[in-house]
Amino acid sequence: MGYLIGGIIPLIPYFFIPQAHIALIYSSVITGFILLVFGSVKARVTGAARKPADYVWGAVSMLMVGGLAAAAAFGIVRALESG
Repeated sequence: MGYLIGGIIPLIPYFFIPQAHIALIYSSVITGFILLVFGSVKARVTGAARKPADYVWGAVSMLMVGGLAAAAAFGIVRALESG
């Protein structure tokens, strides 16, 4: 269920906004926010957060990992399309 929900959340704007480039902006903002929240919750659950700065680091590090994953996926698709 986690993968299903996690995969649907970024698609929600595309259901309601007919212009794909506008929906992409909303999707990126929503996904970034969700990654920040998930990162801080993960820091709490795993015990990594001992002070407020640890929650921030957990959130930012999760956002960075998600951004790198998106960039890698974009790069792979770009490479496959050009080859």
